[in-house]
Amino acid sequence: MNMFEDIEIAIVAPFPSRKRVKEGWMSRIGTVDEIIKQRARLYIHISQNNSSEASFSKVEENAWEICISPGSPDYKGVLDSIYESVNTVYIHTIHLAEFIVPWLDSGKCIVDFHGIVPEEEVMLGRPELVEKYEAIEQEVLRKAKACVMVTRAMQKHYREKYPLINPKVIVLPIVEEMHFPANVGDPKGESELPVRVVYAGGIQVWQNVDAMLELAAVAHGVADFQFLSQDWKAIEKDAKKKPLPRKPKFKFCPKENLVQEYMNHDFGLVLRDDSAVNRVACPTKLYEYMEIGLIPIVRSPMLGDFLELGYAYVTENEFEAGFFPDRVSRGMMQKKNKQVVRAMREMFLAGASDLRSRLDA
Repeated sequence: MNMFEDIEIAIVAPFPSRKRVKEGWMSRIGTVDEIIKQRARLYIHISQNNSSEASFSKVEENAWEICISPGSPDYKGVLDSIYESVNTVYIHTIHLAEFIVPWLDSGKCIVDFHGIVPEEEVMLGRPELVEKYEAIEQEVLRKAKACVMVTRAMQKHYREKYPLINPKVIVLPIVEEMHFPANVGDPKGESELPVRVVYAGGIQVWQNVDAMLELAAVAHGVADFQFLSQDWKAIEKDAKKKPLPRKPKFKFCPKENLVQEYMNHDFGLVLRDDSAVNRVACPTKLYEYMEIGLIPIVRSPMLGDFLELGYAYVTENEFEAGFFPDRVSRGMMQKKNKQVVRAMREMFLAGASDLRSRLDA
């Protein structure tokens, strides 16, 4: 008897429990889980840190998780059994696809790219891994039942990188529906200055948090800055090394309180460099800022599909020079960005519908 016979879909990723889902890749896993939640699904948590003996548990109604090490003697047998039982295996990231390469020919694999891994490895200072991950991504593009990408820009990137490969692509952008509190007026008041600027997120190298602190130092006469992060103490420590006449605020903000915090601000920081990685990305915070009505301050406007969709923004250099929109102009920019948010929501719904249909194909 096959213990997986009642499973409809397997997902190669850790189960997105509330404890795990905060931001980044786990947030994406949680979003996809919502799309397929009505199906009996098995999460395959593959990690070198797992015990050599596979463990199997029910994690919620209609969902199970198996934790297994790729070095386990049972690994191939367990994966063979899963592949025999399910119609589709949904694999999150090229990193995890590395462990599924022997089963790519099954015709059952859907791979969610999340990002462009070889280029990310270069950015992270690990160029020696490029060859390995380029080989894996080519295998995936050739053999997967479908490739899920976060932006049209990512689809274009792969079309140009591998013109002879014609993958089946689903574009599923990262959208985060924000829930507005009831009966809230404008907490920002009527005064034009100081404007209020917020950053919400981590301190990964590509976020350029140091540049945000430098901007806060330059704009101290016209703007108040706040940093919302799990790593707020590290940001505060770096801030003490800067000449900041007007001290920013630093704190952790739970996800459920983000909307209220955003509504106290005028601008949101997204200072990502112009790079291949960022040109195909779909920054969650940028979408959130725009949905709430914050005007993005960007280093490079070339972020995913946002520029093509016509979003309104202020550049880092413009803000530093004191050239930024007044309240009336911001109102017009907010309307423009709401249209972009709606367009992305429609792209997401179309992608989710396409994904559901592919699960049964």
